[in-house]
Amino acid sequence: MTDIRYQYHYIKGLLSRYGFLGLFLKTLERRQSPMLNYASCYRRYLPTKEEIAGQKKTPLSYAPLVSIVVPAYETPRVYLHQLMDSVQAQSYPNWELCIADGSKTDMVEQAAAEYAKRDERIRYIRLSGNGGISENTNGGLNAAKGSYIVLMDHDDLVTPNALYEMVKCLNEASDDGRKMALIYSDEDKINSDGTVYSRPHFKPDFNREFLRHNNYFCHLLMFSRTLLQAAGEFGKEYDGAQDYDFVLRCVDAGAVVRHVPKILYHWRIHEGSTAGNSGDKLYAFDSGCRAIEAHLKRCGQPGRVNVTESLGVYRVFYELKGTYTITVVAEDSRQLRKIKKYYDRQHYPEKEYKLEIQFIQPETLTNVMESGSIGDYILYIRKKTRVKPKGLIEGLLGICQQEKNGIAAAKLLTTNRRVDSCGLVYDSQGNMIPLCGGIYAGYKGYFLHAVIAKNVSAAALHCAMIKRKAFCEAGGFDEEMSGIYRDADLCFRLEEAGYDIVVTPEVTAVCRQDGGKDCLPQARKRFLERWKQKLALPDPCYNRNLSLTPGHTYAMKEQR
Repeated sequence: MTDIRYQYHYIKGLLSRYGFLGLFLKTLERRQSPMLNYASCYRRYLPTKEEIAGQKKTPLSYAPLVSIVVPAYETPRVYLHQLMDSVQAQSYPNWELCIADGSKTDMVEQAAAEYAKRDERIRYIRLSGNGGISENTNGGLNAAKGSYIVLMDHDDLVTPNALYEMVKCLNEASDDGRKMALIYSDEDKINSDGTVYSRPHFKPDFNREFLRHNNYFCHLLMFSRTLLQAAGEFGKEYDGAQDYDFVLRCVDAGAVVRHVPKILYHWRIHEGSTAGNSGDKLYAFDSGCRAIEAHLKRCGQPGRVNVTESLGVYRVFYELKGTYTITVVAEDSRQLRKIKKYYDRQHYPEKEYKLEIQFIQPETLTNVMESGSIGDYILYIRKKTRVKPKGLIEGLLGICQQEKNGIAAAKLLTTNRRVDSCGLVYDSQGNMIPLCGGIYAGYKGYFLHAVIAKNVSAAALHCAMIKRKAFCEAGGFDEEMSGIYRDADLCFRLEEAGYDIVVTPEVTAVCRQDGGKDCLPQARKRFLERWKQKLALPDPCYNRNLSLTPGHTYAMKEQR
C-alpha cells in the first residue's frame, strides 16, 4: 500500500510539473535511454576482488586520515548497517566514520554501537537535537579529526575502492592541489533493497557553466580541511541545497577541483529520498536559486535564477548593464534583414543596458575583422542557418560578456526536428563528434545535457557570439581549414589563450547542413598535426566511459 501511495504522489507531481505532453516525452525518452541495460552490466564499472586485493597490498605514499561524515536522523537500521559495511570494506585503511545523529530515538545510536565495538574507527556523535541537515552536518564536521573529509548520506553506499581512488588523486596532485582539494566522482542509483543498479551518472570534469545550472558534483565529495576553513561550514539558510551552496563557495574560495571518472557511490532510491522523488522537497530548489545567485554575486557576475520544470536544474539570467557594441554578421541577407527589423523596433528605456548594433553581410568573418570597424562582440550567423531574433543577442551576450568566456554558441537543430549538436567532443583520431546529435529536439538528453548550458571543448559556429578581444588574441580563423575543423581550431586556440567555450541550449538555431562537418581532407590533416598532443588526452568536457560514436553520444562505451 505504501508503494502504491508513493507512486501516486510521484506521478501526480510529475504531471503538475511537465503536463501531459511533457510527461509523455519524458517517459518516451526514458524508455529509449541507452542506459537501460546498465542493470545487467554494472559490474564492469566496479572493482574486481583482484583489484581491491592489489590496492590493499599497494599502500599510497601519501595516506592522510580521511573522515567520512554522515549526518543521520532516524535512519533505518538496515540502511545504516549496509552503509557501515560498505565503509569497512574500503581498500584504503586510514579512515574514520563520524555518524552525527540528531534523532529523537536511540535507533541510530544502537546500530552504530554494535559496529563501534568491533571497529574503533567508527565514531558516534550524539547531537543536542535535530538542527536540520546543515547543522547536523556541521556537528559531524566539528567532530572529525581527518585532514580530509568525505560526505555521505545516511542511506547510501560507497564502492570498496572509493577512498583509495580519492586519495590516489591527492597523491597525483601538487602541494596546492592537496591543500585546496575538492574531488568528486561518478555515481549510480540503487533501489531500496540494494538489488537493482540503474541510472549511472558519468560526469564531465570541472565544468563551471554546467555547475551553475545544476549540482552535478553531488556524490561522492571529498575536500580538504583547509578548503573547509576557507569556504566556511554549511549554511542553515540553504537547507535542502546546502551541498550545492557549499561546493559553489568552495569553487569561489579557490578549490582545486578534480574528478574521478569512476562509479564510487550508490545513491539509494526510496520513498522520501531526493533521488526517488525530488518533488517532495520543493523548498530545496528555492534554496538552490539563492545559492547560485549568491555565487554569481561573489564572482562579480550578478544574475537572476529560476527553477525549471526539471527540479534541480536552474535557468540563469545573467545581468546586462551598460552599453554593448555588437556587430551582427549574417552571411544570409534574409536572416540579416529579419534580425535588423526586430532590433530596430526594440527600445530599452527602462533597462540598465543598451545595445549598439551594426549589421553586416560579408563574404567571410575574417574580411569583417580586417576592416577594423567592428563591435566588442560579433554575432556570427552562417549561410543556411535560421534563427529567432527574439532574445537572440541577449541570450548569447549574457554568457559571452563574462571575462573567462570567448564564445557563446547556440544549440543547433536540423530541419527535421532533431538535435544537430550541443557542442562537439573530440577523440584521439581527431574526429569532432556532435554532442546529443540525432536525438529528438523535444528530448532533454542524458542528465539534461541537451537543455543545460555548459562548457565544451569546441562548437560548430553556425550561430555564435564571439568576443572580439578573444578572437584577435587567438589570431582568428585559419582560412586554410574548412568546415568543422576551422571552428574547432579556433575554439582550441581560444582555450590556449585562456578563454572558455560555452554552448547554451536556451538559444537555438536551425541549420540546413550537417553541423558544419563538410571539410576538405587537408583541413583534417592540418588539424591533426597542430593538435596532436591535445587530442591524445581525453576531452575534459566529456566522460571517458561514454561512447564517442556519432549519433550515440551519452551512451555507454562498448567494451572491447
